[in-house]
Amino acid sequence: MDQPLSLKLASLSQISQHKLEKILDQCGDKADLIIDPSLIKPLERICGVSWLRQHGIEKIYKMDPQLGTTANIIRVYLIPASIKKYKCVLDQISSVLSQNPSLADAKCFNIIIAPKVISTFDSILENRGLYDVVKLHSFSWELMYLDDQLLSLELPFIYKQLFVEQNHSLLSSISMSLWSLFHVTGRPKCILSLGKLSASVLDILEVYNESYSRDFISSESSQDIGALIVMDRDQDYASSLLTPATYSGLLSEIFDISCGHLEVNGNDTKLKRGKLNFTTTAGNPGKNTVITLDSSLDNLYGEIKHRHFSEVLSVLSSKAKLLKNEDIKALGIKEMKEFVATKLQQVTLFKQNLVNHVLVSETIISEMNNKFENLTFTESEMLNNRNKKSNFTYIDENFGTDIHIYNSLRLMCLLSLTQGLSYEEYNTLVSKYLIAFGYRFLYVFNNLITAGLLVQPSSPKLSLSNLGNLSERLPRWQNEFQTVANKLKQLPSKSDDGKSPSYVFNGGYVPLVAVICNALLTSEALVDVLSKLSALSDLKVGGTVIEKLKDGMETLNEKLSNLNLQNDLEFGCRDAKSILKTLKADKLGGFSLKPKTILVYVIGGVTYAEIAACDVIQANTGSRIIIASDCIASGCDLMAANT
Repeated sequence: MDQPLSLKLASLSQISQHKLEKILDQCGDKADLIIDPSLIKPLERICGVSWLRQHGIEKIYKMDPQLGTTANIIRVYLIPASIKKYKCVLDQISSVLSQNPSLADAKCFNIIIAPKVISTFDSILENRGLYDVVKLHSFSWELMYLDDQLLSLELPFIYKQLFVEQNHSLLSSISMSLWSLFHVTGRPKCILSLGKLSASVLDILEVYNESYSRDFISSESSQDIGALIVMDRDQDYASSLLTPATYSGLLSEIFDISCGHLEVNGNDTKLKRGKLNFTTTAGNPGKNTVITLDSSLDNLYGEIKHRHFSEVLSVLSSKAKLLKNEDIKALGIKEMKEFVATKLQQVTLFKQNLVNHVLVSETIISEMNNKFENLTFTESEMLNNRNKKSNFTYIDENFGTDIHIYNSLRLMCLLSLTQGLSYEEYNTLVSKYLIAFGYRFLYVFNNLITAGLLVQPSSPKLSLSNLGNLSERLPRWQNEFQTVANKLKQLPSKSDDGKSPSYVFNGGYVPLVAVICNALLTSEALVDVLSKLSALSDLKVGGTVIEKLKDGMETLNEKLSNLNLQNDLEFGCRDAKSILKTLKADKLGGFSLKPKTILVYVIGGVTYAEIAACDVIQANTGSRIIIASDCIASGCDLMAANT
């Protein structure tokens, strides 16, 4: 295992491939694969069509409720862990069995669920009378290496299940992805978790470590990853709701990105799709251009992905001038042959990449139009709790004249989290949204409240109309958001100089993951880290750095037997504030950290802006930060999960 970390991370796809091979071996030869469209891109990352044919798959179909007969009797369905899609597959199987009852004994139906079979699925199968007819398989693929230091499970539906539906059955899949990763890289010395789900993931991970111990895994700390940070998405919703200023961030705002592949179609963007427009008809679909967002395949993308968008066009212009200055006509025959043999393919690919990036940049400019400056200014005012009245007026006008099914909700949520909404303001915005899109969307606001994106104000019990403008004469106050953000220095007072991670939001805000990474990388000892992050209430610590604080190594069974019902079960991690008190009281602050490589795992989706902010931290500290999540999501995607 003395390989570079990048090769180790890339090898995760081979583990996924091996898992799929074992499942297909159980399904029989000469089978047809029926795959849900959302899983096509992830499957392409794991294996190709030729590999599938080598392992018994003859024909491949897209999942369609109206799918007719297939070439082979044996059917293998590959779907995400969605009850709705699962029931659709069972309906289709029941329809096939009604036409040919003899297939019930052939046991020719297999359903592969990504990432795992939930217990509810077995109950549904039994209720349908298909328990011994259909065989279920769990396919928990490994983290996919999408780009330099970027890993993703590419399971965007996990956010909705965890935060909106409050269904935590897939948390074990996140723990399993970490468990598999540490088999390749080794276990980190220090672990920080932020949020209840993150703490649960680490508890499950500790159970895996005890239940599935492996002799070939060293118990010593990893040489590749010094620290792990696991964070819930709801701990920093602002980083998802704010408008990013980086090139990659704006790409995710405008275009659909799946598994690192971006589909460019100027006639069908996220903004146009969600816009309420009664005056124009939909244009022609147009031809899609696919761009692979991978720095190893596209050097130009690697150069501009984390840049502020205002700099991107000048970079593209300079690259175009360099190509223009290459005078191929001046080359002799010998030089021409050498050019064709060595550089022509690279130049052709570079030209195509340049054309693609110019095309998407033009689309971003036309879509954002002149709204970007006003939008980012209003967002900055919200973050700093200034001009609440004008901020509400801006959003109110947006709901009235420029309403978008997702982005308008996004502005409303940001105002609610940063400055709060009064009862009247809340009802005004809700009414305008329902009038625009229909009262069938009333459930959306309940979802936003459940997910923690929206704070519903309580109904006023007393009339305050006779108090006049008393609220305007009250001293300036801060809510919980500004209090925590100021303590963590997430709201820069000075204009951004380009060296601060706040540039990703036009100098207005530093993502929380960047703050935590910076605290870890600039501290000498654990007590310094915990002191810097003391404003975080749900922070917990795990890993070998706290082993000395334990009374002895307790197994899970011992922990359960000694469990005090008055306290929470802290098995994989411990409360940071109690550890900080112990370190200060016993003067044990000398637990040296100094990690050179940090793994950040965001549960519920990470944004390109957060990735860019961490890139600044790693450049400033000379370290390495690897970002992992269940998906790469924008604020628009977050709102879509609630609708």
